[in-house]
Amino acid sequence: MKNKLELLAPAGKWESLIAAVQNGADAVYLGEQSFSARKNAGNFTWEEIENAVRYCHIRGVRVFLALNTLIGEDELPLFEKAVVKAAESGVDALIIQDLGAAEIAKKVCPDMPIHASTQLTASNVYDVKAFQEKEFSRVVLSRELSEAEIRHIYAETDAEIEAFAHGALCISFSGKCLMSSFIGGRSGNRGMCAQPCRQMYSCGKNKGYLLSPRDLCLADDLKKMADAGVRSFKIEGRMKSPEYVATVTGVYRKYLDSFDRLTKEDEEKLKRIFVRGDGFTKAYFAEKNTPEIMNYAISNDKISSRADEDILKEARASFRDGAQNKKIPVNASLKIKYNQPSILTLSDGTNEVAVNGAVGEAAQRVALSRERAEEQIGKMGQTPFELNTFDFEADENITLPVSELNRLRRECAELLQNKRGEIASRKIYSFEYPTEKNRAKTPLYISVEVMTKEQFMAAKEADRILVPLSLWKDITPDKRCFVVLPKVVLDEKSVEEKLSKIPQEHGVYASTPGMILLAEKLGRSVHADWSNNIYNSVSASVFSEKCDTITLSPELSLGAVKEIVRKTDILCEVLVHGYQTVMTSRACLIRGITGKCDCREPIRIKDKTGAEFTIVGDKDTHLNTVLNSRITFMADKMKDIKKSGIDGIRLVFTTENAEETKNTISMYKGKTEVVKPSSFTRGYLGGKQ
Repeated sequence: MKNKLELLAPAGKWESLIAAVQNGADAVYLGEQSFSARKNAGNFTWEEIENAVRYCHIRGVRVFLALNTLIGEDELPLFEKAVVKAAESGVDALIIQDLGAAEIAKKVCPDMPIHASTQLTASNVYDVKAFQEKEFSRVVLSRELSEAEIRHIYAETDAEIEAFAHGALCISFSGKCLMSSFIGGRSGNRGMCAQPCRQMYSCGKNKGYLLSPRDLCLADDLKKMADAGVRSFKIEGRMKSPEYVATVTGVYRKYLDSFDRLTKEDEEKLKRIFVRGDGFTKAYFAEKNTPEIMNYAISNDKISSRADEDILKEARASFRDGAQNKKIPVNASLKIKYNQPSILTLSDGTNEVAVNGAVGEAAQRVALSRERAEEQIGKMGQTPFELNTFDFEADENITLPVSELNRLRRECAELLQNKRGEIASRKIYSFEYPTEKNRAKTPLYISVEVMTKEQFMAAKEADRILVPLSLWKDITPDKRCFVVLPKVVLDEKSVEEKLSKIPQEHGVYASTPGMILLAEKLGRSVHADWSNNIYNSVSASVFSEKCDTITLSPELSLGAVKEIVRKTDILCEVLVHGYQTVMTSRACLIRGITGKCDCREPIRIKDKTGAEFTIVGDKDTHLNTVLNSRITFMADKMKDIKKSGIDGIRLVFTTENAEETKNTISMYKGKTEVVKPSSFTRGYLGGKQ
């Protein structure tokens, strides 16, 4: 099993890439400057990517390119060019979040493997199966999964699984966080997260870094991860220093090879190179939750390496000054005959090269011995090779000058490097983008999403009523009612069981491709919820294959919505009203902040500007939802909404009472006067944040 395991290290810049390779990484992941989810990392130019691929391939290391942001409509042709460039550069796989982007990659370069980014929030068996169906060769699981949950996914699928083993944790499920986007216009889904989770918040008398988790360290649990089905062990840190990459990669190489217990000395080395707070957490993998996983006391701004000069010096020595720690075993064969050119052959088991040398000459004193020849050929020095086996065939009393042996070795090693670094050609095809459709004009419908029974009772004027799965048992539904699945599903069996008991006539708003697969299996009409991050016309067309309605990403401007709508014939919906969900977290934030786990009562946290964010718990899923501090409001912009060609609008109710719910619906129906809230946001529908 162990020889199939991969240590995957981050490379935010060139020196970090060398640090990763020279300290034992089997693969590295890096970003290109346009479509990386870590746009603040150094990232690589295309020329640097090609050089990186050659450097890594010579040393038997694979290169994965992260093109894992949501792709805007006007960026689609640029993304297509990026796929072509990636293929020409020889990268081994693409890491992708946007399902439209994945579709482009598959069509443009069919033999380029694609990996489902952790931004796609793969959290259950159906999610993983859905991504396999979309032809992802590997799935990067959400960081929130326990050992048992990973084991369950591995048992129920044949997917290649990648999981994070070390580094920073997000408090929200990746791909489900809009907080940086909605409060500052810097979208995490677009690679520009400003990390508001690392800022100071207060809740009553409680004050601290209430949304900031500790760093993950599973160096002591690598065998458990492997036994659970993980095949690629990922180290987070594309924005960290080369010294960090060198140190962490070196430690994890040691323990992935041995499965030994993590020593105090190595744990301290990991802490000193970088850690938030006073220690690491095993987090959800070990079924830990708040407050154990949180770092309430230390500001993200004040965190820096605690490494002394000895650790830094050791780290730098491992990758600077032409370090060649990563060695590839090679087999050599040397033949020396009278009246024939000598010949040295080097083979790595796959590639073989040979160089002709001088004709052997009669020894004046001592013939060239096997031992002496092996010693010279074995001096691989500043090459990435080390001698494994040596075959020697020579006539009696024959010799070659040492200088000739050295030349043969140097030239042969160079030829083998070039051979290993060759970039294989891939077939490239063009992509046909969606074109303008002849859309049937239909009256604008109003969907109302409720959270409480009182809101449901007040939603009589709605065209669609969207009811959470957890509330379904408390209502008497009619034909307008649809089931809304949780934004993240960790227990798919429970959701399937509950959903199967609801009458078939009620459609499902599915939160992920996996939940679309589940709803399809149960024979339901399927509607893609906003959490699927449908951000362009290609992703819209992907979801239209299985869905009757798509709710477009809340990070789209009205202009971008219009552009997508005109290129699809599926019903399109946008969120125009309500407190936008900006985080979905497995952390029990309420318990961590108040000291008691109570999903019945929302709490409010306040940032340094005085903005208040509501945190709501779900007693069924035990997930916590953070709501935006300002309500999204578009009731006075209905003419603009209708001009966009959108088919439906969605009003989301969370903490509102029955009267507020009823009055708001009437206002959007145009039956009552528009009354603006004292504080509100247009979100992205009003242009840039």
